[in-house]
Amino acid sequence: MVANELNKKKYENAVLYFVKYCNNRYLGKTKLNKLMYYLDFISYRDRERSITNDKYVHKDYGPVPHSIDDIIMALNKKNQIDIQFEPWNDFLSTKFISRSDPDVAVFNDYEINLLEKICQEFQLWSTDKIVNQTHLEGPWFYSKPYEIVDYNLSDSIDFFRKEEQDVDS
Repeated sequence: MVANELNKKKYENAVLYFVKYCNNRYLGKTKLNKLMYYLDFISYRDRERSITNDKYVHKDYGPVPHSIDDIIMALNKKNQIDIQFEPWNDFLSTKFISRSDPDVAVFNDYEINLLEKICQEFQLWSTDKIVNQTHLEGPWFYSKPYEIVDYNLSDSIDFFRKEEQDVDS
């Protein structure tokens, strides 16, 4: 389990990156949660450390980062993103609008590469599709509702596996 202090600089810039480069009609709050999950859990699988150091909670729609609401509100307060709510079926859907570029200098080469791969892979996935995918993977599948999702189960995530990939950075 990750016990380190939250890395707010990387966290904020990862959210900014996803809002700027993965934003389309599918990127709402639930999908953003899943992109952050893949960022942290794949990093943990490859390097035994997450990028944001956040904890994830087992919720109905998959793993949810514990601090995501605080990060989104901080970015909104600093005018780096706008948050809009749009009617969708019987709910309000969250939409993010980028007002500033992410500072990619806070990331090392491995982390930048992972951000890019996550955007390329999941950008056109619907929210339902990415939620269903996370439900098939060990971290969510083997955790109990409303409990902390175990990073040590991240080995079951098969995206972007390469034995030759540089993970020392």
